[in-house]
Amino acid sequence: MHRSPVKGASIEFRQHRIYVRGDEPRRLDWRVLGRTDRPYVKEYDEENNLRCLILIDASGSMGYGRKHGPKFDYAARLAASLSFLMLNQTESVGLAIFRSRLENFIAPRVGKGQLANIIEALERSSAGGESHLATALHDAGSHLERRALVVLISDLLTPIGAFREGIAHLKHDRHEVICLRVLDRDEIEFPFRRLARFQGLEQEESRLIEPALARSGYLKNFSHHQRTLEDQCQSLHVELQTFVTDQPLGDALTRFLRKRYGAVD
Repeated sequence: MHRSPVKGASIEFRQHRIYVRGDEPRRLDWRVLGRTDRPYVKEYDEENNLRCLILIDASGSMGYGRKHGPKFDYAARLAASLSFLMLNQTESVGLAIFRSRLENFIAPRVGKGQLANIIEALERSSAGGESHLATALHDAGSHLERRALVVLISDLLTPIGAFREGIAHLKHDRHEVICLRVLDRDEIEFPFRRLARFQGLEQEESRLIEPALARSGYLKNFSHHQRTLEDQCQSLHVELQTFVTDQPLGDALTRFLRKRYGAVD
């Protein structure tokens, strides 16, 4: 159930308030007027369907996947699953795929055909190219004509300043934002042991690295980025949930939904 914060004419009563010039006479509560000799009008909650835009990162870093396939494939299944669930609840769902800018924008709509549109767009896409998260989020904000739920699916391997800038734009426009972070286990644990050449996925130069020497510094930087990201989400009132590609999607999504909606086993 998605209750709108705006007042409207629906079946869900909110409160009485004193009549003021400009109010419609038909909204007067004549029974209260008869009892108190004071004019009161009825206010109601307007029941509105949710409008959701799913933003999925298709930049080069989302192509990583040594054992369990590209992060983008996992993110695409996550986006399709959320779309299916919301459309089945008659919500309006849209999709936008981004790299340095927004691509393949599908405006939020209801109906069975919308799921086919979303899946087709996901199937045609793959990870590659540079990313610019702030620009993509600014683009998303300009496409949304009214308040919506924005679900960002990305590895969020981006400078914190760019993340905050883009999210702050959406929050300023009063959108609700959920960040679903998709990571590979390698990125969390850095399990490499042998000398190897690491190739950048967003046009960075390759480097020959001795993992034993690099591991400590990498994990320290990763942990710092994670803590800063969590702090920024908390300060911006944004929900953050991490998905790891070695976890079955159904289980991970169920845990997220139970946590979000307060369900218990």
